[in-house]
Amino acid sequence: MTHKFEICLYQPDMPQNVAVAIRTSACLGFPLHIINPLNFSFTDKRFRGAVMDYMQHCNLIRHENWENFIDFSNSNKSRVIIATTKTKKSFYDFEFQKKDIVIFGKETAGLPKKIHDEIKFQITIPMKKNTRSLNLATSVAVIITEISRQLI
Repeated sequence: MTHKFEICLYQPDMPQNVAVAIRTSACLGFPLHIINPLNFSFTDKRFRGAVMDYMQHCNLIRHENWENFIDFSNSNKSRVIIATTKTKKSFYDFEFQKKDIVIFGKETAGLPKKIHDEIKFQITIPMKKNTRSLNLATSVAVIITEISRQLI
C-alpha cells in the first residue's frame, strides 16, 4: 500500500504512545514524522516493549525542530493540519488531500500557541461532553481511519 498522507508527532513525551504510533505506521504504510526533542530514548524499555520489531518497517522521519519540519512540508508542498481539542471543526467534515500531514501535539501540553496561530487548518475528534481528550496513539488511529477512507 502506498501512502497518500503523513502523520507528525510534535515533541511527544510518552514512549509507549510513540511506539504504538510507529507500529500503526508500519502496519498501515504511512510515513511518521517526529519533531524533537524527545524526553526519552528509543532504548527506553517502555518504548522497546511496545514497538517490538516494527521500527524496521516504519518510514520514520525525525526533525530537529519545528522550523525543519515546516521547511520539509513546504518543500514537499504538503498541507499541515493540526489535530486539536481547541477547534470545533470535526475531522469527519474535513476534506483531506493527498500529501496532507496531520500533526498531533505533545500529550501533556498540546501544541504551542505560536503553532496554532501559524497553521490555518485545524480539526478535532468530536467527543462526549465532560471528557478532555483521547490517548495520542488512539487519536492517530481514529484520524488515519477517516483519511484512509477518503483517500485510499
